[in-house]
Amino acid sequence: MRVKRFFAPTMRQAMRQVQEELGPDAAILSRNHRDGGVEVVCALDFHEAEQTEANPVSLSGSDVSLGASSDRLSKQLEGEDLKRELESARQRILEGARFDSGLDDNAFQKRAQARQLGGYAEQLRHAEQGADSDRSRSSRASELRHSTSSAHEQVVLDAMQAEIQGLRELLREQMREQGDMRHPLEAMLRRRLLAQGFTEKYIKRLLELSAIEGIDDSTQALDMMLQRLKLDLQVVDEELIDRGGVVALMGPTGVGKTTTIGKLAARYVLKHGPDGLALVTTDCYRIAAYEQLRTFGRILGVPVRVVDERNSMDETLKSLRSKQLILIDTAGLNVRDPNMMTQLNLLNSAKARIRRFLVLPCTSQTEVLSETYDAYHPSGLNGCVLTKLDEARRLGDVLGLVAERRLPLAYLATGQKIPDDLSLVNRDVLIQLLNETLLSSDDGCAI
Repeated sequence: MRVKRFFAPTMRQAMRQVQEELGPDAAILSRNHRDGGVEVVCALDFHEAEQTEANPVSLSGSDVSLGASSDRLSKQLEGEDLKRELESARQRILEGARFDSGLDDNAFQKRAQARQLGGYAEQLRHAEQGADSDRSRSSRASELRHSTSSAHEQVVLDAMQAEIQGLRELLREQMREQGDMRHPLEAMLRRRLLAQGFTEKYIKRLLELSAIEGIDDSTQALDMMLQRLKLDLQVVDEELIDRGGVVALMGPTGVGKTTTIGKLAARYVLKHGPDGLALVTTDCYRIAAYEQLRTFGRILGVPVRVVDERNSMDETLKSLRSKQLILIDTAGLNVRDPNMMTQLNLLNSAKARIRRFLVLPCTSQTEVLSETYDAYHPSGLNGCVLTKLDEARRLGDVLGLVAERRLPLAYLATGQKIPDDLSLVNRDVLIQLLNETLLSSDDGCAI
């Protein structure tokens, strides 16, 4: 029998040395961990008769897999049955074996051959599959831990952002209070204009352009800001009924488009007669929309046409080409209604030049007015008509919008009477109304 001791840094390297030197028929007698590596004792050429007494681990048929991890090898080699076999083999070696002697006269010569390499390859494949499965489970566990950690980190991050935002708002408010203490007159004017519906951005612009620094009188300072606002208000320089052409009134439902159409039509008839006027409606959504406009037409003696699936905009306008003024009443739809784009496209498809005016109620808040303007502005606006001026509790919402957006003012509607409650825009009158509203509020302008 030939017995040889091998030493290598890892079990895989030691097994490779055994296979290269002793071949696949070598049997593993013992394995011990030493400093710096693993010591393996192997034997070759055992007697066939001793196969039943002890069955040392064969290199070719060992349950040890070169492809498995070191932990897996340790568990297999350190089993209780294997320990008993190795101890029995070690005693027999001490009794008659010589290491590296090359002799075959000892008691273990011509031991039964070990298992074939095919069995070892099968064991190796199963071990590698097990290792892959272990790595897969480890990867899934790692992903789960990472996902849980990421979710926790996101919650913490959101909380930190909310806290930072709160601190930012607190700091901004403290800075504003400190600024108010340094400039009490500006603080008072800002509060008054904010209460009227003006935006913080536009108030800042008015304060910067009004040059009220050094002024102590609140009435004078307020008057200077209102004069600055007056300069920002643009006005249509001619009356629509005198210029003629095709004019469309647009806006959401309930803002007073049809009533304003009736007022304009009555003004035209009183001034120029009914022959040069025609009314058109595109509102096919409300049941009584056409009837209301037709009532105006019957009273004034002017024709009324409807644009629908059977009558296109171009055909309708072509049939009225002899008229000096054509007033178009569009459908009043919510700005989020998908049919609103259909209405805008209807006007855009016309070959004739159509001037478009947005009808804005003075009773709406700044956010609603801004949303309405943003919805209709892309289609092109020539100006606006302010309605329900008599119902408004404050004017800053609508005046701030038209001043900031440079939207020209065409008419002011102050009631339901036709045609009396419609007038051209007078900026002095608007500023005076705003000033009266400011002075009549609960918090006076005096510091």
